[in-house]
Amino acid sequence: MFDKYVSTPIIPVAVVETEEEIRKIADFSSEYLPSIELTMRTEYAYKALEILSKDYSNLAVAAATVISPEQADRILDLGINLIISPGFQPIMLEHAKNKGYNYIPGVATPSELEQCLYSGYKYLKFFHAGVFGGIEWLKGVGTVYSHTGVKFMPLGGVSIDNVLEYLKLPNVFACGGSWLCPRNLLSDKNWKEIKKRFETASNLIKELK
Repeated sequence: MFDKYVSTPIIPVAVVETEEEIRKIADFSSEYLPSIELTMRTEYAYKALEILSKDYSNLAVAAATVISPEQADRILDLGINLIISPGFQPIMLEHAKNKGYNYIPGVATPSELEQCLYSGYKYLKFFHAGVFGGIEWLKGVGTVYSHTGVKFMPLGGVSIDNVLEYLKLPNVFACGGSWLCPRNLLSDKNWKEIKKRFETASNLIKELK
């Protein structure tokens, strides 16, 4: 599932609070974008992961905003084996190695990037991309670190208007699509608009081929 996740160019990023929300997003993902990054910022997120693990085995699922080994252990018990952090801590790098799960740490500086590379992590989240330099940052570090094979998933400040510009960079493996199903649309149950955004993202990906 890790390979499937990192090969999905636009990954839906969601904060969910109800079963209806997670099932709608999972259905749209199944049709258009076969991966989900579920943000662990609500208690319901754990129930949502359980639903995804049980009923949507076709999707590559990641649990995100994981900032402690205790959180990671709880997620692993639900059958999810891909964990993402907005930043990183050395203890999380070691925990992932010791437990054998797939881990994507977050970085925003060359120093953080090098620490992750030293520990063997080459797929990294770039957060918050919009605050820390976006496309220009990726171009800059690409010049220096391309020989290492490091790849990034930018999130934050990425939108339907600039996502292709990000995805065309050789050191970007995917972009987090938080605009696909934002909280305001979920709260309003605006499934028509959310589906439209998933479909648009799917069509954009075809332009890369």
